[in-house]
Amino acid sequence: MKNIINMKKLLYSYLVSLTLLFPAGTNASEYVFVSLEFPPLEYTGDNGKPTGIAVDIVRKIMASLGHQVEINIHPWSRSLDLVRKGNADAIFTAYRTPERETFLDYSNEVLIQQTVSLYAKKGSTITFSGDLSTLRDKQIGVVSTISYGVRFDQLRESLNIQPVQKLEQNFQKLLLGRIDLFISSKWVADWKLQTAGMTDHITRLPTEVESIPSFIGFSKKQGLTRLRDDFDRELIKLKNNGEYEEILKRYNM
Repeated sequence: MKNIINMKKLLYSYLVSLTLLFPAGTNASEYVFVSLEFPPLEYTGDNGKPTGIAVDIVRKIMASLGHQVEINIHPWSRSLDLVRKGNADAIFTAYRTPERETFLDYSNEVLIQQTVSLYAKKGSTITFSGDLSTLRDKQIGVVSTISYGVRFDQLRESLNIQPVQKLEQNFQKLLLGRIDLFISSKWVADWKLQTAGMTDHITRLPTEVESIPSFIGFSKKQGLTRLRDDFDRELIKLKNNGEYEEILKRYNM
């Protein structure tokens, strides 16, 4: 009898410890999230592991929910394919598009607000008033797999687009005069231009193309609506308690 009582006490202690470790409403699980090389939001650090603003935010939230998460960096098209097929559980940071909504359950809360801007060679006389249709005679560099928001994507077919695989290729094409402009998320282009030592040669046009919310999207194949809702709740909490702002400051943003 004494042994049975002791076993019950041990079992009770174990259950209490689980309750403290994993808050009510969550079930501890392991997930695989994917992203792309998109510094300073998400990129491979010097130690070979994913890092960046969005990576830190995602890791913090998943830890708060009591979940383990493996984050893998791939080319964007591959990451989209993995989450479309259900071979990855979520993808970030993703703009919301009608095509992606067919296979992604987007978070309702914005993960990162991004500004899309145009870049020209220093000393260029090109101006931009906010009307993309005035740039139809310009050659504009884009990364082929990236969406630049509704405004740009709707006019894409009528613009003179020059696609490349990596943003850095547009730096060289611009300096060589093979394109007139390139378009990019401001955070990403500014970071990469500074890293490459090209801020004296390439400048950002003052008028932005669009301010676009980017999200985390959960694979519909995996049926992760509850995790999405839990993630939203923790993301709101992170913004309200000041921790979100602290993460931005780590990257001088």
